[in-house]
Amino acid sequence: MELRIGSPGAARGWRHPLTSVAVVVALTLTGCSSSGGSGEGSGDGPLAGRTMAYTNATDAAPLYVTMRDGVKTAAEETGVELETYDNKLDAATVSQNATLIGQAKPDFVLSYNPIEGVYASIERIYQRADIPCIAVNTPGKDYCQWFNLSNPELCTDTAKAVGTVAKERGWTGDDTTVLLVNAASFGEQINNCNAYFYREIATWIPGLQVIDEIDELTTTTSILGDSMVQVDGQAQRAPSYDAVRRALSGIPADRNLVVYSVADDSTLGAWQAVDQAGRGGQTLTAGLGGSPEALDQLRTNPSWVAQGDMFIGHWGQYLMAMAAAIEDGVDLPFQTLAPEAVLTKDFAIEDSIVAPMTDYYRDGDPDAYQLPPLVPVADGETVFGTREVGNDYLADTGVLQLFGNVKDLR
Repeated sequence: MELRIGSPGAARGWRHPLTSVAVVVALTLTGCSSSGGSGEGSGDGPLAGRTMAYTNATDAAPLYVTMRDGVKTAAEETGVELETYDNKLDAATVSQNATLIGQAKPDFVLSYNPIEGVYASIERIYQRADIPCIAVNTPGKDYCQWFNLSNPELCTDTAKAVGTVAKERGWTGDDTTVLLVNAASFGEQINNCNAYFYREIATWIPGLQVIDEIDELTTTTSILGDSMVQVDGQAQRAPSYDAVRRALSGIPADRNLVVYSVADDSTLGAWQAVDQAGRGGQTLTAGLGGSPEALDQLRTNPSWVAQGDMFIGHWGQYLMAMAAAIEDGVDLPFQTLAPEAVLTKDFAIEDSIVAPMTDYYRDGDPDAYQLPPLVPVADGETVFGTREVGNDYLADTGVLQLFGNVKDLR
């Protein structure tokens, strides 16, 4: 049964059109280059014959492996010759990879840079090499175009879904603690997802300490009275397990828990610590990412009540479409939106992106049979304030139509 629920309430300001590099260069890099590059693409379309580099945040976490593999698949489908690199969540490796790419001069670079402190220096390498650049997830610094999910929407609406269940159970601030897991090295613009989540969940669980502004909860905010505890899980399972296990020792065993993090791998590690402590029955949790294991948790785990899904295994096709738009000289919006939805077991919430899992997935299938509709470009809320956002311009490139999986796109 599908339920429809009503909600109780509901840095850069410019765009930089890039020009394409005309020279086609075969990438033969070593160093930190992954051995699993896709090689010569076999597909057809506006990007056939182009070369591209993709730097992955890390090849050590399943969610990011899903991302990398999706980029490889999209490159093959569109005829792009792709080389992938492992940034290893390490600043020195990020810089080394960027230097290698700058020397090789592919037609495009897709940069998933997980280290906030080197955003600007990495972009300068690509700019000096005159390589069109797309910043993936983590924002660019004046040169790279930006592709990312919407933290204000996805993280807020996840809290609405979790809050719906908490409200049904009668949880209050007198008996509930929100346990957040961040990835501090990714910077505030990624981690403020936790702040959007907490600000909204506090409107559903009466008595939790309220925050009015997102910057009241940053990566360095460790506690808010009895209402919130935040730890650093590094966006990985083992560090998240360890951090949450330690945090649980300071939270009374009779309190309910709402557990949330900025990545599925963190949430899976956090859930393992909670479950092993015997506190799973009094916990509500939600994932962020859409990894196969997290989707299975949503299907089978009564405490896993929502899943923020950014369909990360399909980001590659959007990135290929962005590259085609850049090559065509299109003036891109400040932020090109990734596909996103908040999945639940069986209910939707009006005026939100919360929907039953069956809207996008068939029973037991880890891969979505359709993706959310494209979003018209318009002014909207971003982590940098009101800017122009959207992704419907990608339809004009014809790239997404090669995949045939975006709802309402013909």
